Amino acid sequence: MNCLNHTRLLGMLMLFAWLYAGCSQSDGPDVSNIPMDVKIIRFDKEVFAIDTNQIEIGLAQLRQKYPEMTDLFTGTLIHDQTNPSETPQQAISGFLKAPQIRKLYDTIQLVYPDLRWLEKDINHLFRHHKYYFPGKPTPKVAAVISEFAVDAFTYGDSLCGIGLDLFLGENFWGYNPEIFPAYIRRQLNRDYIVIRLGKTLAQNAMGETPPGKTLLDMMLYNGKMLYVTGKLLPGTPDSLIMGYTREQMEGSLANEQAVWARLLEQKLLYSTDFDTFKKLVTPSPNAPVVFQEAPGEIGNWVGWQIVKSYMERNPETSFDTLLKMTDAQKFLEAAKYKPKRK
Repeated sequence: MNCLNHTRLLGMLMLFAWLYAGCSQSDGPDVSNIPMDVKIIRFDKEVFAIDTNQIEIGLAQLRQKYPEMTDLFTGTLIHDQTNPSETPQQAISGFLKAPQIRKLYDTIQLVYPDLRWLEKDINHLFRHHKYYFPGKPTPKVAAVISEFAVDAFTYGDSLCGIGLDLFLGENFWGYNPEIFPAYIRRQLNRDYIVIRLGKTLAQNAMGETPPGKTLLDMMLYNGKMLYVTGKLLPGTPDSLIMGYTREQMEGSLANEQAVWARLLEQKLLYSTDFDTFKKLVTPSPNAPVVFQEAPGEIGNWVGWQIVKSYMERNPETSFDTLLKMTDAQKFLEAAKYKPKRK
């Protein structure tokens, strides 16, 4: 290799390293001394082990073994919302006897016959969860089929779950493009399982809704959720946590100052008109309210940068204190956020 090519290669490697460092969390604290042995409950298999000719008996046995999960599953996840009087027995019966659900179950068993590979990542997640939230118990983890109702969830502090049917790959036959557009389908794969679970744990710690209705309230709420998720999953690229492509992440980094300036120019930060700014804080292919090519949820990404700015200036701040800081304006002022011009 001649000297010129070597220099170019070195430059490319340095550029890649810079981009990766700008798009990922640090390695995080040493949590190797925190004992953790979480096993995933294959609730999906337990449900389909019920004899459809003995639904009542099977349901009683399931509830005895997994009382919380069974009540949540029959009362919420698969409950027919158009039929308030539907009983748990009717819900299970209809679920098990539906041909499309059986086909879905068979597909999941082919894609995820065993989840031991996932348990390693989940234990890594929960060690960090215990480190940052020492007062919270480690919840049980259940794998379920919800007919595309939920990808990951928490149920109080004692239970969380993974909807395996929403991680079958972007080309899975069951993902109707009208319901699951391409930018959503791209994230419906195994790489996002632990990330989705991490986000639900972060939301559980924060509370379900932002403390206010302005764009800034929502940006900082979601920014804190992303910050906590990144800390629970150190080493995970920011692009994965955001659900962005590499190009979207690089564009966000390159145009951070321009996006912030646009938000200020249009006086969007204190707007309560959700319809005007919703693409900035909810999944969307783009966010034309700032720039036509800006990715959806760019407001959340900026909120994340504001939170990072605050924590860099105040590294002694505990997660508990951070999540209790609900005055968006005071937080923004304390963060002294000022994106660098690229």
